[in-house]
Amino acid sequence: MDPLIIFQIVSIIFLACLCRQPFLNFPLDDDFAIYTYRARFAEKGFRWKDDLQIIGIPVWKMMIFDKVFSTYKKGHISIRNLQTFFHGAACVSIYWLVLVVTQNPWAAFTGGLLYSFYGTSPDLTAGSFNFEQFYIPFIFSGLTFLLNGSVFFAGICFGFAAIAKCTMIIYPGTLIPLVWVYYGGKSALIFIFATASIIIVSNLVEWKLGFWDAKSLQQIKTRMATTLRITKTKILHFSISLEIALLIKQALPIWVWGLTALTYFIAKAETLWLATFTLITLSTIILQRAFSRYHYLPWFALLCAGCGLGADWIIYQENVLSRIVAAAFFITLIWNIKSILFYYLKPTLNETLVQYEKYDQYLYIPRLGKILKRLMRMRRESNERIFVWGTFSQLYHLTNCPSADNFLHYTIGPWNTRDLEGFYDGIIGGLIKHKPKYIIKTFPDFNMDKLEEITGLQYELLRVVLARFPVYRLKNSTPTIKNSTSLSWQSKMKQMEKLTEGDWHAPGLNRQDLERGELKKAFKECRNLLRLNPEDKEGNVFLGEIYSALNLPHQAEKAFEKAIQLAPKWPELRSQLAKIKIKLNKFDEAVQLYEEEIKYFGTNHKKPMLVGVQLKQKKKYKEAFESFDSIRKQYPERYDSWELCIECLTETKNLDGLKNLLRESQSIKSQRNRDWIYTLIVKALAEADTTNRPIHETLNLYLEKNPENGILKYAEASALENAGHPSNAFVLFKEITNSSEQFLDIQGNAFFRMARLAPLEEKEKLLKKCIKLNPSHTGAQSMLSEIQETHGLTNNSKINTDANTEPSNRICPENPVVSVIVPNWNGIRFVGMCLDSLDKLHFKNFEVIVVDNGSTDGSRELIEEKYSWVRLLKLPENMGFAIACNEGIKTSNARYVVLLNNDIEVTPDWLTELYEGMERHPECGMGTTKMMFLDNRDVFYNTGDLFHSWSAGGGRGQGEKDIGQYDQENFVFGACAGAGIYRKELFNQIGLFDEDFFIFAEDVDLNMRSQLQGFQAVYLPKSKVYHIGTATVGLYSDRYVYLCKRNDIWVFIKNYSLKMYFKYLRSIWKHQFADIKYFTYRGQGHVLFKSKWDALKLLPKMLFRRFQIQRSRIASDFEIEKHIITD
Repeated sequence: MDPLIIFQIVSIIFLACLCRQPFLNFPLDDDFAIYTYRARFAEKGFRWKDDLQIIGIPVWKMMIFDKVFSTYKKGHISIRNLQTFFHGAACVSIYWLVLVVTQNPWAAFTGGLLYSFYGTSPDLTAGSFNFEQFYIPFIFSGLTFLLNGSVFFAGICFGFAAIAKCTMIIYPGTLIPLVWVYYGGKSALIFIFATASIIIVSNLVEWKLGFWDAKSLQQIKTRMATTLRITKTKILHFSISLEIALLIKQALPIWVWGLTALTYFIAKAETLWLATFTLITLSTIILQRAFSRYHYLPWFALLCAGCGLGADWIIYQENVLSRIVAAAFFITLIWNIKSILFYYLKPTLNETLVQYEKYDQYLYIPRLGKILKRLMRMRRESNERIFVWGTFSQLYHLTNCPSADNFLHYTIGPWNTRDLEGFYDGIIGGLIKHKPKYIIKTFPDFNMDKLEEITGLQYELLRVVLARFPVYRLKNSTPTIKNSTSLSWQSKMKQMEKLTEGDWHAPGLNRQDLERGELKKAFKECRNLLRLNPEDKEGNVFLGEIYSALNLPHQAEKAFEKAIQLAPKWPELRSQLAKIKIKLNKFDEAVQLYEEEIKYFGTNHKKPMLVGVQLKQKKKYKEAFESFDSIRKQYPERYDSWELCIECLTETKNLDGLKNLLRESQSIKSQRNRDWIYTLIVKALAEADTTNRPIHETLNLYLEKNPENGILKYAEASALENAGHPSNAFVLFKEITNSSEQFLDIQGNAFFRMARLAPLEEKEKLLKKCIKLNPSHTGAQSMLSEIQETHGLTNNSKINTDANTEPSNRICPENPVVSVIVPNWNGIRFVGMCLDSLDKLHFKNFEVIVVDNGSTDGSRELIEEKYSWVRLLKLPENMGFAIACNEGIKTSNARYVVLLNNDIEVTPDWLTELYEGMERHPECGMGTTKMMFLDNRDVFYNTGDLFHSWSAGGGRGQGEKDIGQYDQENFVFGACAGAGIYRKELFNQIGLFDEDFFIFAEDVDLNMRSQLQGFQAVYLPKSKVYHIGTATVGLYSDRYVYLCKRNDIWVFIKNYSLKMYFKYLRSIWKHQFADIKYFTYRGQGHVLFKSKWDALKLLPKMLFRRFQIQRSRIASDFEIEKHIITD
């Protein structure tokens, strides 16, 4: 073979592998997950047909994929390596085709090289599993054989293409007449025989393996019926033309130049081979309805071949036009490659993943899987069956929990054929049989109430993760009277019709928390969503809605403004923002927004709203009412139009109009909006009737008619308080807080109003209940802070050295939920202070374990004598803080472990706040406190650990005066082990403290390992402690310098990836030299040198630990670097 051709083929294959490399560790998508599901759970004995209905015929082909997958730890990589092999083969087949057509190796090289890159076009393939990648080499090789006249080998190739994807039988079927015309009847028969022989052998293998029985055929029919229906979702909810436009944009050069050249060569060609092949390729896309972008992959291959044909024309033309075309092609190619290069250089960064069509699968689903896995592990429910409604079958892989059903996919109606009976039996039968612990609705069209009617399984909503994915947990199971799977197929279809009611058949936002009044949960999950993807359009809209519900119009205004910036073509957004502007009395801006809404979307009901706002601004309330009222009657769920009507009627003192409005308000479907509007009208009537009776009496009259209206009850309680009847008001507020029917934000406000009326000793408890329901309630936060500062909760405490302290009567619980571990070494001066403060904690279900490191100052004896409720572990000598902590952790059987330095004084609610904070954040492995200096109580010591790029920890806020800047609960790099809370499960997963550290930076190392395993850390500002700091070792003593500087080296050796090491290399060495200069000046240069030398002595051990850590990590460098502070 010509050396040039060998060089070109090797180069093409090399580039093909290089372009596939970034996607080897790519997140799973739904296609990849379903095709590898059986292999993933093969170790559990899963079998085709029984545990997974047939998908991807012939099944023997899928069994080969199972073999390639092998083990679940490396199976995904193995499959992707196989895909890389076929991608390389496809590139070579395109090279060969162009070479045969043009006899020009450089033209062939152009086509092969282009496909090696564009064949991995991110939105086409990326990490997905699709059969297009497997049949492309065969169809292009088949065409090349036909051009050479080798009809037998062409038939073999097309036969294998049909094995890769059965619909590819269209190629040989359509090409038979051409073979007959150009090569004669005998050749046509050989072509048919070659193709048919492959297909016949394949079917014989299927029959031998038992996949031609009635059960298999029925499963194939079911799979086909569901596939035909799911293709409709693309047309229902998405624009095909926009889809094609995006694909053209991502590969513009091959569309422009490839299509032009292909058209030219087809027109010029003497035979119909290329024209027919092109028509077949386009037909397959149209007939498959191209519901996934990878269906366009063979078309991209053909366009690349067309570019190769075009390159042949350019090479053999010597005129100016050819040079201009070549230059234009080269410029557009460079521009295009540059525009999409980030997909290859930063494939798994969040900002890259959000660019994909399947961004929710690549970004949100892995987070959902991580949360579910942690939740099930905490509840000791790992490996239980779960059920996912929707296409996101990768959740089974991510949680290591198999599906309750054996169909493992999603479809929509119409439910009008017996072929869908297998879908019903797979899902409903599987749910009844396995009773999965969890159901995750990734698509909204699944009625949980109907599911209970059909199966007898009752589920309760546990959490709406990321404001998109409701997670339900099995609450109760009641056997149904009749076995659902024994019904007639018509009855089954009727049940499926009811079960899958809904117009939206795609992933989307879930507003259940907002609709139920769970505003705190809704806000938290929405913020989690926007942390992952700040540009999420629906998320920003939802954030605006939540802020509106919390009555925070300024924040809502910002959220909606950003949503409009992200989605300027979405209808109604400007109207929603206009409503906020009206509340803020920004009428001019509201008018402009309504004008834009009408201009862009032509919605008729916006014109009366626009006119009404303008009239109201001019104080023409009667005319404004007519405009608002026309909208209200046409759209009764537009509660803003109700509010504006009420305002106008109130201004004109039209009581009859208000009463008419009150009667009509009963037609509002939403209970919350109905109660709210009803209350607004009644308040307006009461305020207009003050000459006859007090406001609270009028409100009470209407409340007697509508006793379930908690908002109206709250209004009456407020009126009673304002009228000077605090005891009556308190009773009503208490009724609201005790009722399970009230909205949580109303209950939170009621707790605050009760606190204002309650005696001092009850205020704090009521305020905390308010803040728990509504963390953004500034009034409650301010009052609580004032009470704590005024009434002794932050009184200075002196270090306790008095050995005559009276013994406590505290009794330790048998099964404590929290173990507080206090390492002690010669702490006689302050350990008593620490233990005394622990004895005063309001939280009672905890134990204290003091691990004594061979103290010789009498502190051990003090603890034995005066603190009998403490579990004392006696170590023979000072073995270091890390070992002391580890021994305490091993001793504990509690769910949570709290590590506490012996020179810390805690506040009475410290442990309560830590425990409740961790319960609120199941995704977090640790929590940290607000730590202040003991002798300067308004100055921060630590509000969560920081991490600097030169591998040094730090205390967030250290040395700053407290002016409220760290009063918000948020996520941090890690917890300071001086007063941090940890899930016991965290240590089980990532290991204990590294005992070689002795003391200092051991918590930094643990924090980094925790982050690498995907755990988060939360800062809980209401849990407060006071700390002396370095009381045991002494700040900047030789021992302190030695241990800190030695341990910093180990932190980055163990936890930095090579990429991170080189990224921060300059910062690391810059600070190493700064340390040399500083500590040499202090006379501690020899200490610093010894610390570095001793760090390197243990390099082999640290490298081994590094290998273990990096091998098992699940967080990307990008996720870690979010927490790293650079200089």
